[in-house]
Amino acid sequence: MKYLKNIKLSKQKQTIIILISIFIMMLVLNLLTPLLADDYSYSLSLDDTKINSLMDVINYQWWHYFNWGGRTVAHTIAQLFLLFPKIVFSIINAMIYVALVYLIYLHTRLNREDKPLFLLLIHFALWFCLPVFGQTCLWLIGSCNYLWTTVLILWFLWIYRNHNNKDSILKIIGIFIFGIIAGWTNENTSFGLIVLTLGILLIDKYKDKKKKIPKYKWSGLLGSIVGFLILILAPGNYVRADVADDKSFILIKIIKRAINYTITMTDYLLPLIIVTVIAFSIYIFYKKKIHYQVWLFLLAAFLSIYAMVLSPQFPERSWFGVIIFLLIANLTLLYEIDKFHKVYKVIIIDTIIILSFIYIGEYLTTTLDINNLRNAWEYRENYIKKQKKKGNTKIKLGPFYTENSKNPTYGLADIIEDKDEWPNNDLALYFNVKSIEAKTD
Repeated sequence: MKYLKNIKLSKQKQTIIILISIFIMMLVLNLLTPLLADDYSYSLSLDDTKINSLMDVINYQWWHYFNWGGRTVAHTIAQLFLLFPKIVFSIINAMIYVALVYLIYLHTRLNREDKPLFLLLIHFALWFCLPVFGQTCLWLIGSCNYLWTTVLILWFLWIYRNHNNKDSILKIIGIFIFGIIAGWTNENTSFGLIVLTLGILLIDKYKDKKKKIPKYKWSGLLGSIVGFLILILAPGNYVRADVADDKSFILIKIIKRAINYTITMTDYLLPLIIVTVIAFSIYIFYKKKIHYQVWLFLLAAFLSIYAMVLSPQFPERSWFGVIIFLLIANLTLLYEIDKFHKVYKVIIIDTIIILSFIYIGEYLTTTLDINNLRNAWEYRENYIKKQKKKGNTKIKLGPFYTENSKNPTYGLADIIEDKDEWPNNDLALYFNVKSIEAKTD
C-alpha cells in the first residue's frame, strides 16, 4: 500500500487516461450500433443501386443540393463512410466524439492550468444534456450532421482565435477555405459560428483599437459567411419548404415559431440555464469579472435557437449545437470558481462523483438496449437472406421499439406497415427485394 501512496499521475497522464476511457466507452456503443433509417437511403445511388465509388457520392450530392438540402459537407462525409464496412465509421466516430470533448475543454480552459476532471464533467454533461444522444453521437447520418459538424466548427474557432497574428497568403487562403467548410455544415450552429467569429474579431479590435486586425481573421469571417450562404441558399431547401403544411403568412409563421421555441427551451436547456444563473450569482457575489467568452457563447447559443424560425422544423437533434455553446459558456464560468472559495472545488468533485454513479447505471442499460437493436437487425438481415434463397422477395418483419432516448434508433423511423412508404421502399432497394413491410400482428 505504501507504494500506491507514492504513485502520483501528472495532469497530462490523467488527461490521456480519461480520454482513452471515454474513447473505449464510446467505441463499444458505436460498434453495437447498426445502420439505421437514412443510412440505408444514403447508401443508394441515383439509379437506386448501392453507391460504390467517389463519383457516385459526388453525383448524389449534386442532386441532393438542388433537390433536398444544403448540408453537402455532412452528407459527403456520411456517404464516404457508407462506402466502407460499418466498423470503420464506428472506430473513427468514437475518436471524433473524444475530439469534441477535448475541443470543448480547450475552449473552456482558455490556456489556463490543466484540470483533467473537467473532461469527465464535459462527457457527463453531453450524456445527460443532449436530448437524443444516440441520434447525434452514434447513428451514422446523425453523427455526421451534428457531432462531426460541431467538431469542425469548434476546431475552426480554436485555430481562428489562438493563431499568431502574423499574416501570410497561405494562412489567409487556408483559413478562408476552412471557414467555408465550417460555415457549410449545419444551419443554426453555422449561424452561431458567424456570431462567435464576428464577436471575437470585434472584441480583439475593442481591446486594442490601434492594433490592426490580421487579414486572415477577416478571411475566416468571410469564409464562414460564404459557407453559411451556400448552405441556406441551397435550392433543395426551398423544394422541401414548399411541401410544408403551414401555408400561413411568413411573419405569422416566424412569430409562432419564436414563441414555441421560447416555451420549449426549458425542455432542453433547463439544467444548463440553472447552472448559468447560479454561476453568475457567485461571480456577482465575489465581484469577479466575467470573461467575454461567456457572453459570446451565450449569445451564440440563444441566437442559434431563434435562427431556426426560418426553418419549418426544429427536431430535437437540432438543439445539439445550442447545448454545446451553452455548455462552453457554463464551464468557462466554473473553471476557476474554486479560487473564490475552496468549497466550490469540493462541490464540483462531489458532482462528478455523483454523476459517475448515475452514468455507469445508464451506460450499462443503454449498452444492453443497443445490443438488442443490433441483434434485431442481425436477425432481420439473416431472415431476408433466407427468404431470398427461398424465392420470397416480399418480406415482413417485426418492428423494433425502445424508450431509451440514448438508443440511436429512438425517434427514428423504423419499418412500417405500408411497403411503399419510406423507409420501407429504400430498405427494399438496399436489400434487393420486392418489398419490405412490418408485420401487422
